[in-house]
Amino acid sequence: MQKTATDWAIETKQDALKTVAKTTPSYLRLYNETRPESASRLGDFWPGLDRLCRAFEHATGWPLKCLPDAEQPADAVLWSAPASHDQAEDEQMRVGVATAEGRAAAQPPVELNAAVELAAGIGHLLGDLARARHGLWKVEAELAAGVPLAPRSNEPHLAQRLQASLRAAAEAIHGQAAALYLVDETTTYLKLRSVWGLPQERLLLPPRELARAAADLEAMLGHAVVLEDTAAHTIFQPPENAAAAVCVPVASSTAPLGTLWVFSDRAGAFADHEVNMVEVVAGRIAAELEREMLVAAGAEAGQLKRQVSAAERWQEAQLPHVSPLGDLWQIAGWAQSAGELSGEFYDWFVRADESLAISLGACGRGSIASALSAAAVRASTRAHVQHADDPAVAVEWINQSLFRGSAGGQTASLALAFADAQAPLIRLALAGEAAAWKVTTAGATRLSLPAPTIGLDPETYYTRHEERFASGELLVLLSEGAVDTCRRAGQTGLDELTSLLAAHTDQSAVVLVELIHDQLTAFADEGPLSDCAALVLKCR
Repeated sequence: MQKTATDWAIETKQDALKTVAKTTPSYLRLYNETRPESASRLGDFWPGLDRLCRAFEHATGWPLKCLPDAEQPADAVLWSAPASHDQAEDEQMRVGVATAEGRAAAQPPVELNAAVELAAGIGHLLGDLARARHGLWKVEAELAAGVPLAPRSNEPHLAQRLQASLRAAAEAIHGQAAALYLVDETTTYLKLRSVWGLPQERLLLPPRELARAAADLEAMLGHAVVLEDTAAHTIFQPPENAAAAVCVPVASSTAPLGTLWVFSDRAGAFADHEVNMVEVVAGRIAAELEREMLVAAGAEAGQLKRQVSAAERWQEAQLPHVSPLGDLWQIAGWAQSAGELSGEFYDWFVRADESLAISLGACGRGSIASALSAAAVRASTRAHVQHADDPAVAVEWINQSLFRGSAGGQTASLALAFADAQAPLIRLALAGEAAAWKVTTAGATRLSLPAPTIGLDPETYYTRHEERFASGELLVLLSEGAVDTCRRAGQTGLDELTSLLAAHTDQSAVVLVELIHDQLTAFADEGPLSDCAALVLKCR
């Protein structure tokens, strides 16, 4: 099994470097990359703090100190309280009432308890101020990261920018050449990607095995490797036979990308500031690489967003918005998406026998695949409904089409109903979690229990349900997402919704759909938003 760079480094670092350490060589130096410690002063974070402490002492006679815990002289502080903006910080701010030399020389004009109460209030205000400034500090950094990246029309190619950076690194330490090596996706090889001061034919060389590149491994572990002469070439195997060289890591904030080598034709030591300059250039190269990837990803994301927006407009245009002409039925529907595209739909149209076909389906949520599946189910429903007199038979045909036309795992919930054009009779078939209610002024009755989803088994049979309606009575269809939204609101969520509709059966179908929308929106405030669809058919 091929070892990764980290595994090889752990196993070989002790042997190789201990051998070098025993001889105390003068030709190798390792630089640990550590962040400098913060040297901020309290007065810098809280301007006017010294003046506040002097005013407190002048008013109360008790000195007020605001110091990190490590600097608090315990024997000189009579009382203290935290005033830190971040409890995780090593240096927690504290407000303390103290005497001049640990004991009172004279009785102050204000009692200690009163001074403590005032100091506690000051500490609380300082803590609030510190938290506000700390939050502002984070927000400003996040806003800086939100600046959009866009390629400039006259921007040099990445190859030119990398070569310019390599030249800057070489000239910073009076070197004659520089090379950039990047790891492959498996972190097994180092491939030369850009050179300066070396023949371009070097780019044709095969990749170097990372496991055999000791200096590169050491650099990628977080050190700058400095070879001051050729004595260490046998152990560290630099890619070029130079008199002296510097190798530093090129890394992003999350992963090492490779190494930067700078070569010199003269042996000798490199000053610390020269090595630091090479590290700065390595950071610039890493930024250039990340920026190039972000620009490419941004362009791709922008193109995808435009396509999704076009699909969203098309999906909205496919939903019917005009009720068919007729004296017996009034219909309205509503759908919303948790994202840009919805996996749920509603539809209606007039069949050849002048009956009204209504459907409502759900094919999953929150993905482009769900939206595509919803479009396929809607098209299949329209095609089969024209040739079936029984909605249950039509659902069976749709089930077979979805099962045989998909690669597997594509399922959907569906409610399909035929409303007679001459009599107030509705024939209904349900599949999956789609639900149907008959709503009257006396209450709501669920018409049938859920059946197996379509797309699972081509041999599934579905049941037809017939129901007669009187004037003003409603058929309410809710999609799987709408039912789940009601259930998340509690066991009484569905009852609340149907009771609301029963109390307003005198309203039009459009108004009733708006009531469903408002109620589901209120339920969604208690949990994540889902794709939802609803349809109301009212007998005039």
